Amino acid sequence: MVGFRSTLTGGVLPLEFMVDGARRDVMLPAPVTMSGAESFAAACRLGLGLIQVPRYHVEDDIARGTLVIVLPELPPPVMPVSLLYPRSRQLSPRVRVFLDWVSTEFAAKRGETGEEGASGN
Repeated sequence: MVGFRSTLTGGVLPLEFMVDGARRDVMLPAPVTMSGAESFAAACRLGLGLIQVPRYHVEDDIARGTLVIVLPELPPPVMPVSLLYPRSRQLSPRVRVFLDWVSTEFAAKRGETGEEGASGN
């Protein structure tokens, strides 16, 4: 496993899986650790170990076959997404269009997991 080091706690984050509807955290030995998302994914591409990242970080790699999804039957927990904007009586048209677009995009992808386990080839 390539470990992802939390900038908040300094600790290595465990892999997270949903098993029979319950969240399970699994810590594997992580001889290599990173605290940046790009270097984390790059380490996996170089074959240094498994990673678990939001799918959008590695979508192109998965499409090219550079990385493969492992354990698809044990997805990670869904990641919540929040959109924050100033409270006002009326949203600007730009903000309304953006909120509608984001809602449509997430609704279209509902059922897909937010993170994937991946391994370099």
